[in-house]
Amino acid sequence: MSESRTASLNEATLTLFFTRRTGLGDWDRVGNLDREIQLYHRLTDKLKRVNFITYGGRQDRAYSSRVAPIHVCPIARHLPVPVSRELLRMSHRSLLRDSDIFKTNQIAGAEIATWLKRKFGKKLITRCGYLYSRFIEEQSESRYRIRRAFAMEKEAFTVADAVVVTTERDRLWSIESHGLDPEKIHVIPNYVLTDVFKPAPGVQKTHDLVCVAKAGPQKNLDALLEAMQYLKRDIGDVSCLIIGSAAADRQLRRRAERFKLDISFLARVPNLDLPDYLNRCRVFVMPSLYEGHPKALLEAMSCGLPCIGTDVVGIREDLQQRWNGYLCQTDPDSLAGAIKQVLEDPDLQQELGRNARQYVKSRYDIETVLELELRLMQGLA
Repeated sequence: MSESRTASLNEATLTLFFTRRTGLGDWDRVGNLDREIQLYHRLTDKLKRVNFITYGGRQDRAYSSRVAPIHVCPIARHLPVPVSRELLRMSHRSLLRDSDIFKTNQIAGAEIATWLKRKFGKKLITRCGYLYSRFIEEQSESRYRIRRAFAMEKEAFTVADAVVVTTERDRLWSIESHGLDPEKIHVIPNYVLTDVFKPAPGVQKTHDLVCVAKAGPQKNLDALLEAMQYLKRDIGDVSCLIIGSAAADRQLRRRAERFKLDISFLARVPNLDLPDYLNRCRVFVMPSLYEGHPKALLEAMSCGLPCIGTDVVGIREDLQQRWNGYLCQTDPDSLAGAIKQVLEDPDLQQELGRNARQYVKSRYDIETVLELELRLMQGLA
């Protein structure tokens, strides 16, 4: 970025609005705090100031020193939207007035930023890591919920001065479905700390498979367990490490015990420690039914792991069959076949892992994403 552009951004203040009912403590509890603040720490070197509007209440103040020099402005978690936005307008008036750009972290919570944009006349970036309306459509049979999600997303996109999505697929869908000006919507992908998530040659392997997943049907872990049952009958025990909130799923644990599967569970790992666990496993597997732009997959690829993923939206866009990953269907038979194929072919593992690392480093390194963020803010500021 040129010196003149950087100089003008040095006078700009960015205020990020968290997802509704989410605070710094929530990021910390799932191990993602240190990862999520990396981009904004870098932005503090380029901008005059970065503010976080969070919803963890007083508990979030305890994180002020940890996220400094980012300025934390917490409000209570469960306040209704009208109360939250009015409280922000009254209690943080000077901070909002002195901001140049408002930005949302997801669609849920964007209604507050949208309302405050109108009140204070600020530029607004509506950012979403995944398309809210499409996830609700996958998760719910309620036509009311789906219509409401679509209307909320359309309003957030329409009022914004710029819209940020993480994939070209989501950009094209948003243009068509919401009638957006193509010049208004930008692709800025999720970033990877490639200097942290990197291969560790020579590390002893403790598990055949690793899966990083939250709880819920989207992640399709029942199919993975059933695939492991098939493999146990076919080639013997296959060991697996499951990391994330899914590891606290009692039904999942009971099923693994009932079928005597070789599965270890780890409910919480700080994100920056995750490479140590990934690198002790031979193959990463993501059996999801759908995804947005999955950080766990990109981080495993950055570590040089051969990755197996289902051929679904959000995964197929980054995994190219037998070049930087291995695609299969969502059913247990297909998962088992893919796992067997990759586990039994060390040469394929090396090729997939090497290409995966190169792919992520060239596209999703945090410095590449930082430059995209700065270009967008420069155009607004």
